[in-house]
Amino acid sequence: MFWFSHFLLHFCFLGSLYSVTQAWHVNVPRNIKGLLGSCLVIPCNFDYYRYPPKRANRVVWYQYVSRGYPLVYDNWYPNDVIPMYKGRTYVYTSSYQKTCTLRIKDVNWNDHRQKLYPWVDPENVGRTTYAFYDTHVTIEVVEKPKAPEITITGERKVGNSVTMQCSADHTCSTDPPTFSFNIALQDKRLTHSKLSDGTSKTILTATLVLERDYQVVECTVRHPGGRTAKRSETINAKCSILPLVINPMSSEYLEGLPSQVSCEASYICANNLPTIRWNYANMPATSNTNKYSGGTMWKTVSTLTFTSSAKDHGNVLTCFAQFAGGQTQEKSITIQVKRNMLNLDWSFTTSRSITGMKGSCVIIPCKFSYSKLKPGGLQVMWYLYQSNGRAEVYNHKQTNILSRYNGKTSLTGSVTENNCSLKIDMLEMSHNRDQLYPWIDINPITSYHSQGHSFLDKSTQIMVSDHAQEPQITITEIPRVGDESRIVCKVQHTCSSAPPTLSLNGIPGTDRIIDSPVSDGIWERTIERTWNAKEDHKKVECTVRYPGGQSAKSELLLHVKCPYEKIKMVKPPGEVTEGVAKSVICSVTYKCKSNTPIIEWNFSDMQNLVKQQQISSNSYTTVSNLTFIGSLGDNGKPLICTAQFGTEETSDSSVLQIKKYEEPVGEELNEKDTFRVLAADVPSRFSALTRSCVVIPCSFQDDEDQPMTRGIWYKKTGGMVYHNARSIVLDHFKDRTRILGNLNEGDCSLEVDDIKPFDNGPFCFYGEKGEKKYRFNNSCVFIVMKASPDKPVMSSVPAEVNAGSAVTVSCSVSYSCSSHPPAFSWSVPFINNEVSDTLLSRGVWKRTSTITFVVAGGDGLKNLSCIATFWREKKQASTVTLIVQGTLKHQMEKSVPVVIPVSLLVLVLLAVVLGIFFYRKRKHTDDPQKPPPRPEKRRSLWDRLSRRYPSGDREKPPRPEKRRSIWSQFSRRTEEDRVGWQNARKSFWNRFSRRQNNSADLSVSYLNKTEVAICDKHVTKQRYPSPKNNQRRPAPATPEDSNVYGNI
Repeated sequence: MFWFSHFLLHFCFLGSLYSVTQAWHVNVPRNIKGLLGSCLVIPCNFDYYRYPPKRANRVVWYQYVSRGYPLVYDNWYPNDVIPMYKGRTYVYTSSYQKTCTLRIKDVNWNDHRQKLYPWVDPENVGRTTYAFYDTHVTIEVVEKPKAPEITITGERKVGNSVTMQCSADHTCSTDPPTFSFNIALQDKRLTHSKLSDGTSKTILTATLVLERDYQVVECTVRHPGGRTAKRSETINAKCSILPLVINPMSSEYLEGLPSQVSCEASYICANNLPTIRWNYANMPATSNTNKYSGGTMWKTVSTLTFTSSAKDHGNVLTCFAQFAGGQTQEKSITIQVKRNMLNLDWSFTTSRSITGMKGSCVIIPCKFSYSKLKPGGLQVMWYLYQSNGRAEVYNHKQTNILSRYNGKTSLTGSVTENNCSLKIDMLEMSHNRDQLYPWIDINPITSYHSQGHSFLDKSTQIMVSDHAQEPQITITEIPRVGDESRIVCKVQHTCSSAPPTLSLNGIPGTDRIIDSPVSDGIWERTIERTWNAKEDHKKVECTVRYPGGQSAKSELLLHVKCPYEKIKMVKPPGEVTEGVAKSVICSVTYKCKSNTPIIEWNFSDMQNLVKQQQISSNSYTTVSNLTFIGSLGDNGKPLICTAQFGTEETSDSSVLQIKKYEEPVGEELNEKDTFRVLAADVPSRFSALTRSCVVIPCSFQDDEDQPMTRGIWYKKTGGMVYHNARSIVLDHFKDRTRILGNLNEGDCSLEVDDIKPFDNGPFCFYGEKGEKKYRFNNSCVFIVMKASPDKPVMSSVPAEVNAGSAVTVSCSVSYSCSSHPPAFSWSVPFINNEVSDTLLSRGVWKRTSTITFVVAGGDGLKNLSCIATFWREKKQASTVTLIVQGTLKHQMEKSVPVVIPVSLLVLVLLAVVLGIFFYRKRKHTDDPQKPPPRPEKRRSLWDRLSRRYPSGDREKPPRPEKRRSIWSQFSRRTEEDRVGWQNARKSFWNRFSRRQNNSADLSVSYLNKTEVAICDKHVTKQRYPSPKNNQRRPAPATPEDSNVYGNI
C-alpha cells in the first residue's frame, strides 16, 4: 500500500501543477522581424481563468537570459531598465482587452536575436502560476525593408481609370510607412491590417488615369528611420475606344415625320478613324470628325435622317463602326413609333414595365390626351394583351373581369384630369410578366378595326418579385457617447396605400416616418431615429417587412466615439516648502469605462494614488493624487499631469513655487516636569530619502555622574516617535525608530526606517534619569524629504581606451543613513572593487566604489554604468561613454602565448615525421644481393648527399655501385640482409659524420661452386682492397682510419 499511496500523491501533485500552469496563457509571436532604424510593435495578449491578477494593466517586459531578470520595460521602475532599452520601449496595456503589446523605437543591431517576454502583474502573479519566460519572442533585425507590391486592376486603355494598390509589410503598426509615387494619383486612401505573424500591412489604394499607352509607375515606401524600398510596374495601355452613343436614346418617333438620329464614336488615337454605317442604309446620313477642345479625345459623328413608319415600331435601329485598327462596335436602340392616329383622336403614355412585391400592390402610372376636344362621359378600361381576343382587367362595371384580377383592380386618378392610372392589389406570381394596356374612348374597342394595329408596343409589363430589397442605412455623423445622433433607413416601394414597415434595432430612440414619391409609380419610405449614443452601442439593424411577408435586413457598425474632457489640476501645489510633501490632484472626466486613461506625472519616485469613479450612467472620472516633494532646484519648473487615452492625450500644468525651509526662531521650554536644561547637538534640518532610512545625528553633554536611563524622541506637534515602551509610541512610527547611539557616551542618534513623505517633524529629543526629565537646547530637527536619491558621480575616464587595457574608475554618492549604506553595481565585470565611506558633514556620508576592469574587445562606443541601490531598493545610475579601439591588436596579443608553443610543437612533429620517412626510405632501397661498396675517399657532407660524383682529379670509387636516390642516402637500412654480409647498424648521425668508426665485428664468407671460404676471426686492421681481381691499390691510410672493413 505504501507504493500505491506514494503514486497517488505524486499523481495529485502533477495534476495540481498542470492545473496551475494551464490557468494562464500569453500569446506573442515566437519570432518577429524588426527593420533597422524603425520601430517594432510586438503584439501581445493574455488570458486566464484562474488566479486573476490584482493589476491587469501592470505589464513588465524582461530580457530572456539564463540568470536574472533584466528589465526591458517597467513603468514603475523606468530607471531600472537595462541601458540598451532605456527610453526606447513602451507597453500598450488594457485591463479590458488584456493586452501587453510592446513597442520598441529606433531598432538597432543590438536588438538582433534578443529574446524578450512579458510578465503580467509580477508583484502578484508568480512563476508558479505561469512561467512567463517560457513564452518569449525572438527579434530578428533586418537591414533592408521588403520591397512593396504593386497591383493594378482595371482595363488598361488610354483614357481609362485603373485602380492601383501599393502594399508594404512592416512591424510598426503605430507609425506606418509613407508612400510616394512618381506620377500623380487621385482618390488616395490608406488601409491598415494585421497579419498572422504579428506584422502589419499598409495598403495605399488610388486611381490612376492612363494618359499614354506606355507608362512606368514607381512606388516608394519610406519607413520610420528613413529606410526606403521601391517597386516599379510598366503599364502598356491600349488606345481606348469608348462605346458608341446613339442620340436620342429613348424617344418616340412620329409616324411619317423625319427625325435626326446621331451615332457618336469617341476614341483616343487619331489613327483609329472609324467608318460608321446604319442598318437603314436607304436613308440619308452625313458624317464628320472633330477633336474635343482642350482634350486628347477624337469624335466621329454620323447623323441619320430617319423617317418612321408603323411597321418600324419595335424594330431595332443599329449603327456599326469599323475602326482603322480592326476593332468593331455596334449600338442599337428599339424604335418607338408614335402612330399617327388617323382614326383615333387620343393617345396615352405609360411605363414600359413596373415591378411589385408579391402580396403588395402596384400602381401603373398612365396619362392620356385628345388631339381634339375631349368628349364627355369617357370611360377607362384596361386589357390584358393576348395574341387573340381581349381579356378585360378593369372596367367601371367590374363585370367580365379576368379571374386573377377580379376584385383587385381600381383606378387611382381622375379621368377629368387625364389620369388613367391602374392600381392592382394583392399581387400574385400569376401576374408576373402580364402586359396590360388601357382603352380611353367613348366607343368600345370593338368599334375599330384592329388589322395592322396592335397595343403591344404601348403595353406595360408587370414584374412580380418574392424577394425583398435590402434597405439603405446612413448616419449623418460619427456618434459620440452622450451626444444626440441621427440615423436614417429607407426603402423604395410601389404601393403608397400599403407601404412596407421599417424597424430599427440595436439602439433606443425616437422615430419619425417619412413617405415621399420618387417617380411615377415609385415611392420611398424613410425611418429616422434620434438617440443618445452610449458606449455599448455597437451596431444598428434595419428591417423592412412587406404586406406579403417578405423581409430584408441591413446592418451598420456605429463606431461610437468616446469623448473626454481636458484634464484639470483641481488641486495645484501652490507655494511649497522644500522637502515638505504636498498633495497635488489631477482629475479627468471621460465617457467610456473601457477608455480609462493612464495619468502620468513628469516627476518620478513620488507616491501616486489613482482612483476611478463613475459620476453618471455613462460618465467617469479618474483622479490621480500625487504626493509631491519639491526641492529648491525645482523652483520655476512646471509640474505636468498627462492623461493618456490610447494614442491621444491631454495634459495640465502648474509652475512650481518652492521656498526654502526656515528654521524656527527659538524653542519654547515650558514643560512643567523639566528639572534641568542641558546642551545638545542636533542639526536643525536634515535631508532624508523617502522609502529609505535616515540616521539623525544627536549628541549631548552631561556633567553629572549618573547616566541617562532613557532617551525619548517626540514629535513637536505631539506624540512619541521613539520610546522604549513600545505601547506609547505613535502607531505611525511603531517598529520604525530606534536609538543607535549609547546614551552613556552622550550619543542619542535616532534611526527612522521606511521614511514616509510626511515624516518631516520637527522631532525633538529629551532624556530621563529615573524620575527626572532633562530637556535639551538645540535638540529639534526638521527632515527635508527627497523623492529621488542623488545621482552617483563618476570619476573622469579617458575618452578613448584600448581593448585589453586596464582602467580604474570611481563612483561615489552621498547618503544620510549610515546604518544602511547604498550598494554599488557596475555594468562591466571588474578585477577588484574597493568600497570606502567618507564623512562629508555631520550625519552625511559619501560612499565610493573604485573598480579596475579590463576593457572588452569590440571597437566603437561602449557604455560604462554605475548603479547605486539605496536601502529599500531605490536606485540611481550614472553612465559614461567610452570609445574602444585596438580590438584586433588585443586579440593578437592574447593569442601569442598560445600560437608560439603550438607552432614549435608542429615543427618538432614535422621533423620527427620527416626523419622516420627518410630512415624507412633508405632501409628499403638497399640491394641485399650486392656486397658493400669499396670505401671511398673522404668526401664532404654535400658530396655524400649528391648522386653525382665530383669531376677533376678525384677518383671514383674503385668498385662500381648502383646509383641510388637521395632519399635512399638518408635511409638507416643496413646491408645485413645481403648474402654473406653481416654488420652492426649505425646511428643516423654517424652516416653524415666524416669520422667513421672502422672497428668491425665481421663474419664474412665467399660462396661459389667449388670453394668455400669462411672467416670467423674478429680483427682490427688497416683498410685492404676487396679480393676481386684487377683492382687498384687502396689509398694510403689516414690517422683517422684506425678501424675499417677489409679482407683477411
